[in-house]
Amino acid sequence: MTTGVLLRRAERRDAEALSTFAARVFWETYADDTAASDLTDYIGKNFRVARQHAEIVDPCGAVFLAVKGQGGRTILGYAQLVVEAPCDAPPLLNRLYIERECRGTGLAGRLLEEVRNECRRRGAAKLRLTVFEKNTRAIAFYKQSGFAVTGFTTFRVGHDVQRDIEMETQVDAAERRHNTGPGSQNG
Repeated sequence: MTTGVLLRRAERRDAEALSTFAARVFWETYADDTAASDLTDYIGKNFRVARQHAEIVDPCGAVFLAVKGQGGRTILGYAQLVVEAPCDAPPLLNRLYIERECRGTGLAGRLLEEVRNECRRRGAAKLRLTVFEKNTRAIAFYKQSGFAVTGFTTFRVGHDVQRDIEMETQVDAAERRHNTGPGSQNG
């Protein structure tokens, strides 16, 4: 399924396709644990085409796509890195979404490596993220990729206040674990 998949930086022209992809994958991932009205509210605010466009062109972040198909237009996954103020805080892996049929193929690991490379280009030694405490597959992937739990926070999806796990890794240490550890075909 992931043969011939190209990883590239998102471009302005990708905003509409990314909006559709992100909304669908978010819905599929969280529909069992979150009310439809809350999902609809969150998706309407966070995955609009204009919002995706703004995230793609934001110099304080980076959006990477895993694409396939004619002209590389079919999105199979994406990752979004955000550098938040204050600038001394580690960059945030804000999103890492993979097409359901591509999970377990190593695609998530490839996108995560692109994010790590961007952290290195920006001189960041650490990378952090938050993940919904019920998303056990993602938590296992992040732990296997070198992330450690650093705390907990809340995350609002519509009116639903959920508990997220905060995780962090050293960029270079995580790379060594990810590339040499058992089961590096994640995602």
